[in-house]
Amino acid sequence: MTIGDGFDRILIVDWSAANMASPRRPSKDAIWVAEAGAGAAAHWYLRTRSLAMELVAARIERALARGERVLCGFDFPFGYPAGFAQVVAGEAGALAVWRWLAGAVCDADDNRSNRFQVAATANAMFPGIGPFWGCPASVSLPGLPAKGRARYGHGMRERRAVEDAVRRAQPCWKLFTTGSVGSQALLGLARLQGLRRRFAGQVAVWPFERLDMPVVLAEIYPSLLDGLVKRAVASAPGVIPDAVQVRLLAATLAEMQDRGQLAAALDAARGEDLAEESWILGVGAETDLGAAAMAVFDGIAFALPPQDHPWSGVLSM
Repeated sequence: MTIGDGFDRILIVDWSAANMASPRRPSKDAIWVAEAGAGAAAHWYLRTRSLAMELVAARIERALARGERVLCGFDFPFGYPAGFAQVVAGEAGALAVWRWLAGAVCDADDNRSNRFQVAATANAMFPGIGPFWGCPASVSLPGLPAKGRARYGHGMRERRAVEDAVRRAQPCWKLFTTGSVGSQALLGLARLQGLRRRFAGQVAVWPFERLDMPVVLAEIYPSLLDGLVKRAVASAPGVIPDAVQVRLLAATLAEMQDRGQLAAALDAARGEDLAEESWILGVGAETDLGAAAMAVFDGIAFALPPQDHPWSGVLSM
């Protein structure tokens, strides 16, 4: 298998850092997963992170058993601004942070987690106050400020290079309230490290590793297609934007694969700190991404109800 080999399936995960199980009825701001490729499409609503990772693992196992190659996209940062890894994990490189988080994070099956405590532990390794910030009023931890303006002297840049390129993307330090991608990353990276262990020798992480593995993990940002998502929501009252995002992005990346454009999108990552900061798939390839999205948009029935909700752990293969 070479880097030039294509992907048979695209799996897209819209993540959540909720501290309790999401509602039984499919809702926004929860975990949604979509799959496209091999002439089929499916999507699911997951109430907890544990169920979501069980689903992802099941889809990977299914693909591997069939000799298929899978691209899995997760919508949270895969890295932090340059310098963070050395301070927290004792060595440079984003994957060192993944390993550190896997040992520090406790994320229960009911979605309760210690993410604020983990952030406070990381903050204590830096001078001043920060870089992480944001917590509910019920949480009081030394060194973890509730407001971003209370930080000082920690020495970290606020944004990664890719967030400078996509200004509406939130910085990875914010842990609470709208746009709290920081909590999603802390919990998500710990889970992805577990996935790497489970499928050891079969998983590569873009853009940190060679892509000559049957499973490739990549950072995504579904809001790159926000215009079409809003169009779909306006045309189908009651549809959940999160469900639209994952289905549209999965279908778009599958279309780019069919057009021979996905490899170029993977090659578009840039910056001298990629090994620490990561990149968002599609940034630098916006023209191809947009054209592919337009090509598949009218063929997706967004108003249809999602499949298999809530996912009980029993899934037709």
